[in-house]
Amino acid sequence: TIILLCGTIGLISIIALSVNNPWDYDGITGIYGFLLGSQTLWLFVLFCLMFVSGAFISFYEAYLKKAT
Repeated sequence: TIILLCGTIGLISIIALSVNNPWDYDGITGIYGFLLGSQTLWLFVLFCLMFVSGAFISFYEAYLKKAT
């Protein structure tokens, strides 16, 4: 679904940005330091929720929905 695709693209882009732009936020490094320093933590959480909900909807539609 579109939600799964948007969540995946968002997560990949944020992770790619964190690799290309290392950040040190008050001694915190890595992906968490990048998310805090660039103020993209809530965006990362939103993309994670989009990915999980899109995966659940896709799984539900493919395997759990009764055929009518």
